[in-house]
Amino acid sequence: MGECREIALVPIGRVDPVILGWVKEDIPKILAVDVTEYPPLPLSPRFFHKDRNQYLADGLLGELPAIIRDGNTISLGITESDIFTPGLNFVFGIATAGRALISTLRLRPEFYGMPPNPGLYHWRVLTEAVHEIGHALGLPHCEYPGCVMFFSNSIADTDRKGPEFCFRCRRRIEWTGKLRE
Repeated sequence: MGECREIALVPIGRVDPVILGWVKEDIPKILAVDVTEYPPLPLSPRFFHKDRNQYLADGLLGELPAIIRDGNTISLGITESDIFTPGLNFVFGIATAGRALISTLRLRPEFYGMPPNPGLYHWRVLTEAVHEIGHALGLPHCEYPGCVMFFSNSIADTDRKGPEFCFRCRRRIEWTGKLRE
């Protein structure tokens, strides 16, 4: 896993500034990185699948700029649009080395017919952002349901795990100095 000192936060399409503020404030509390907001990217109609009313996550991820400052920066795209990847009905996020993407749409309690709950929504956004950054740093999924790196097959999985790394995953990235104590 490479060293990471900065997260380049890139809104894709219209993204609520409150959400961007949460990410900028909270990620540095978990990971030893700075978070810098970059100018937004448009949602590319090329990746919109009208039959699904969703965007292809892999395409959006590929359009994220590889913002490299001595190889120490991970791009984190955030969109409020629904995203999917082939073989899955939807994804909360997706990542590859140095790049990550999350969608906030299915993280909203209102998506599930529940009343708005900003605290829960905030928790979910942070959890999925840290999860995808973990993948961008090279971490695989974890079998421990309480670890942020556990695969979220449903929103219940996201709610159960939260934004913290388990001992084993923490150890895997600790040596690089990326975790806050």
